[in-house]
Amino acid sequence: MESKIVELRERSRATVRRSARTALIVVGSAAAIGAAIGAGYVIYRMTRPPTMGERFERVVPPTWWTNLRHLRERLELGLRKQVPPVRLYVGERQIGEEPAGSSWEKIAIRAAQAAGTAAAAAVVSRMVSILRGQEKKAA
Repeated sequence: MESKIVELRERSRATVRRSARTALIVVGSAAAIGAAIGAGYVIYRMTRPPTMGERFERVVPPTWWTNLRHLRERLELGLRKQVPPVRLYVGERQIGEEPAGSSWEKIAIRAAQAAGTAAAAAVVSRMVSILRGQEKKAA
């Protein structure tokens, strides 16, 4: 009985050592990946030239920046209010206001599209084979 207890203790110690080693490898790998991502981001930021917006933010004080944003929003809203609403019609149907068709209508449309595509492919295939047949006879 005592030998089994000793054997179980040794197994548990080996399992703990193996688990600790695995945890250490996982943590080390995560740290290495994190460092690589961080270094990649730093390199990306160093090699990419700053945009006009970033340059502007560096020069203009933050209070002015927020005031400029509010001014821009007010101007855009004012311009939007001045533009009349536009409606686009094709024939008698208004674009974007079409009623949603039933599922059977959608299925029928898809089937008609597939049949049209198949018919067009068959016609083109036949025309190409006829043209190839004439070229072979002429040669």
